[in-house]
Amino acid sequence: MLLYLAVILFLLYIWIKNIFKYWEKLGFEYVPGSFPLGSTKSVGQTEHMSEFLTREYNNFKHKTPAFGIYHMLRPTLVLTDPELIKEILVKSFDNFHSHGIKINEKVDPLNGNLFFKSGQEWKDLRAKLSPTFTSGRMKMMFPLVSTLADDMIEYLKVIIEKTDTHEMKEIYSSFTTEVIASVAFGLDTKCHGNPNNDFRRMARSIFEPTALENIKNLIIISSEKISNMFNLAFNRQETTDFFLRIVRENLEYREKNNVKRNDFFQLLINIKNSEIGMTFNEIAANSFVFFAAGFETSSSVMTFSTYELALNQDIQDRLRSEIQEVLEKYNGEVTYDALKEMKYLDMVFKETLRKYPALDNQNRKSTHDFKIPNSKLVIPAGTNIIIPVDGLHNDERFFENPKKFDPERFTEENIKKRPSFVYIPFSEGGRMCIGYRFGTMESKVGLVKLLSVFRILPSEKTSIPIKLSPTASLQTPLGGMWLKLQRL
Repeated sequence: MLLYLAVILFLLYIWIKNIFKYWEKLGFEYVPGSFPLGSTKSVGQTEHMSEFLTREYNNFKHKTPAFGIYHMLRPTLVLTDPELIKEILVKSFDNFHSHGIKINEKVDPLNGNLFFKSGQEWKDLRAKLSPTFTSGRMKMMFPLVSTLADDMIEYLKVIIEKTDTHEMKEIYSSFTTEVIASVAFGLDTKCHGNPNNDFRRMARSIFEPTALENIKNLIIISSEKISNMFNLAFNRQETTDFFLRIVRENLEYREKNNVKRNDFFQLLINIKNSEIGMTFNEIAANSFVFFAAGFETSSSVMTFSTYELALNQDIQDRLRSEIQEVLEKYNGEVTYDALKEMKYLDMVFKETLRKYPALDNQNRKSTHDFKIPNSKLVIPAGTNIIIPVDGLHNDERFFENPKKFDPERFTEENIKKRPSFVYIPFSEGGRMCIGYRFGTMESKVGLVKLLSVFRILPSEKTSIPIKLSPTASLQTPLGGMWLKLQRL
């Protein structure tokens, strides 16, 4: 028995040692790794994944179009060349259409959504959902978003009488939760001043995993075999049960009472009742991902925007002047068309996403061997790939003095001067974020209405604590963002 055990341990040692020679054998530059956390042992301990990737991106960007890391025991390739990124996201999209995370939908039905699908399943589902995210559909849902933004402003008008300093991340999270609950589920959740609301509680369960859940999620990302062996799921059972129940009750109520509403959920029902068809699980999964993506990313972008406007009063004044000027043409009313005319608002929004990309890295997986153009390097089939968005967005070659918040980077003239695919907050190509129009609209409406009523100022508690999570690719100020508000 001791001999067998020794042989097994020896073979395991050789196997693990061989793993960490993977990139060397293929001829790639790489970050050395060691058992058990590979190259990323500091992630979630002393730094965010974006900090690790940005640092290594800067180390390798002048040397190679791509370099290897070890994400635990999984060899992963990180891209540094914008032309290679373009090749993978657009030109050779058919070979890199997958996000590289395989979900067991029987165990985790809410994640059987567009984000996690790949291959023909993804193509079919994308074709079903694409018509629901056109500009026309956004304009149809605009009144719902605008009304809830008004509710947020009325809430602020009341609480500002007690104190002028507020935790804006929580306020924005309540706003975006109300918006998504209304648009994706048809529910009035009344989140402001009620942090223990069921939807807010469920949102926290998604974006504030425990240490044990972080380990579990790392295993799901890193090993499909182990994940399936132990039936691991990203979502807590409580979260899954909650959203399945909400979707079932809403669907049954609308169909029984012939209720129709200009929202995302109604569009899914329309698809279900059409020749194309949509299953209950597809409705639930895609309502859920709409909630998860639309709630956290938008509230974080609004928080970071507000933070920068508080620190840069000249930018805030210029933006407010534009808002007032445009709204005068629309009788003081914030409309969908009015938003489209606010060019400086768009520049501020884009600069926020440059400095604080909601998704600091994007993932792909190769389906076939791929030779990197103008090199001898070959990306093997099945390789997991990371695009370090935060590194690209803060690269001084493309954005001079990248730590400075400067909306002028996004004038039409300056955009034309930059290489393509160095600014990709919503990704590009076939897997570009399908809901980016809605998220953009939601964030801009909230900011416009806030700036129309309040001046934003920093406070002694203003800071940007970023979540340290080994599985998070969201840069989010979960620790809060305390800012002062003054009535104009």
